[in-house]
Amino acid sequence: MNQKLRYSILAADLLWIPVAFLFAELLRTGSQDKDPSVAQFHYFPLLAMVIWVGLYFSKKLEGFCGGWHLPNVCAQVVVGVLYLMGSSLAVAFLSKRYYPRLTLFLVGILLCAGFVSIRCLACWLITSQSQVRAKRRVVILGSGRIVRELARKISRHPEMAMEVAGSLFPSDTEGSQVVSRSSSGAFSVRTLNILSLLQENRIQELIVVEPVPPGAEAEKLISSCRKAGMRVHLVPQRYELYLSKAKLTEIDDVPLLSLEEQTLSDIGLELKRAMDALGALFLLVLSAPLVGVLTVMLRRNKGRAFRTEPRCGRNGTPFRMHRLNVDRDPTNLVGYERMLAQLSLTELPQLWNVFKGEMSLVGPRPEAPDRVKHYSMWQRQRLSVTPGLTGLAQVNGLREQHSSEEKAHFDLQYIFHWSLFLDLSLLLQTAWTLFVRVLKDDGIGMVPTIKAAIEGELAMHKAAIEGELVMQATVLDANSAQSSTN
Repeated sequence: MNQKLRYSILAADLLWIPVAFLFAELLRTGSQDKDPSVAQFHYFPLLAMVIWVGLYFSKKLEGFCGGWHLPNVCAQVVVGVLYLMGSSLAVAFLSKRYYPRLTLFLVGILLCAGFVSIRCLACWLITSQSQVRAKRRVVILGSGRIVRELARKISRHPEMAMEVAGSLFPSDTEGSQVVSRSSSGAFSVRTLNILSLLQENRIQELIVVEPVPPGAEAEKLISSCRKAGMRVHLVPQRYELYLSKAKLTEIDDVPLLSLEEQTLSDIGLELKRAMDALGALFLLVLSAPLVGVLTVMLRRNKGRAFRTEPRCGRNGTPFRMHRLNVDRDPTNLVGYERMLAQLSLTELPQLWNVFKGEMSLVGPRPEAPDRVKHYSMWQRQRLSVTPGLTGLAQVNGLREQHSSEEKAHFDLQYIFHWSLFLDLSLLLQTAWTLFVRVLKDDGIGMVPTIKAAIEGELAMHKAAIEGELVMQATVLDANSAQSSTN
């Protein structure tokens, strides 16, 4: 990330902290008169600033980590402020100092509002500048899901000032088939003409997604781009294996990518289990009246209120997952059953699985044994932790109808970067996701079917490439390429 942007956001945060304390005190007292009971606590804003600096860098609270996404930004800020206020109160307790609770409550609200506003303002300024200044135009060499995912990730990072102008891929790959259906502006060029085409369209960088197309022409293209002054980036093959901590070293100019196995520490597992037990118990008590009413209604209409399904837990251990006796696909449902399915209230009985230790509040969603037996080696890593009610894949819009391959990518990111902070953030994002479903224009809308999900993916891909330069490279061998120029 741009270091200047990171430190600018931090500076704005630190300026806002004493202002928030001042406003909170004025709101509490209703005047500018100082309260003698809190006059000795002027160190509180300074203490909060010191704590926030540590949280800012350790938790990457600038707002652009993982791509700009407002619900994620809000969740991170709220959890960060909770950490900040909790740490400040702990210090106050140990020092036996008093600070008005109303003031602290107002400070928390003002800090959340101010920090989110600062990040939104930073995003707006970046977007405004990008419309005036030229972005770095890049082309991706490769095909398949990784290329589409990379283009999406770049679009979610406005601070990088990068613009995907198009992609290069062999004519017989999946990418060309998608473009031929989605964009009438796609055209084919010979490999020897690509460099001049890139220069005409002011391409400054080339991103190579391994494996590169076979043949010498791809290597010639990369070499020609470097000689022409273009920066060349490389996405390693099977980059999903590098989702954890990767360290690049060299031995006499031979690059070595060192990988570290990431697992949750024993202390982390115990802390997570304690939070699951307490959280599940609280939510079971809170939801008991609703579950009781639904039990009576479902038993009267369907004969039974609950059902269990086989799932694989941590290390593949089988268990029975509880849920309300309502179909998953709400397209065939009406009334209250459709609302329950859309808002995922059918999963409330799984709080009992969480309380028993078979599931967690946050983690990869458990899947049926029929799916698990087809896992690849890297997908099986998602079984190294306890499955959860919600997870990173779910807040990114993936549900049961999506493939295990898609969900495993997000689940491994969660495992490799787990923290209590991340769990709390994902719980807040889940609540936001459910809230947004309620506010849909059509009321309680339908969960997309598999067909709708595919159509949505194609529509998104079409929108991404429409009006942009899309280049299809036919990779030829050296002899055929040479003969075509004669």
